[in-house]
Amino acid sequence: MHASKVIFVLGLVLAVAFAGYAGRPRTLEGDDLKEAEQLLSTTLSQLATGDGPSYQLVNLISATSQVVSGTLRTYKVELSDGSDKKQCTVKIWSQPWLEESGKGINIKVQCEGDEAELDRTW
Repeated sequence: MHASKVIFVLGLVLAVAFAGYAGRPRTLEGDDLKEAEQLLSTTLSQLATGDGPSYQLVNLISATSQVVSGTLRTYKVELSDGSDKKQCTVKIWSQPWLEESGKGINIKVQCEGDEAELDRTW
């Protein structure tokens, strides 16, 4: 009887301890960071083929990933538009099940000094 109470309490403690991690952003490192950087470069290239600006990644400062009805990756970066370098926050929200409808990727770019946020979906 005592052992079952200990196991129950231990399970409860572990459930509470890990409950806060579901859906929370996690900092990317190693291979996850390389994969996220590749996604960022590919998405910026895709943005440039449409009516968006032609941004080039100069420096990846940090990146996080969060599971929210798909995957939301948030980047702190330095981007170049050919003449100026800007500190920017880039958010890429991917929802693979919406790709067939042309709405599987959303990118938002907000750079320091820019009033408007760029927001494109494809």
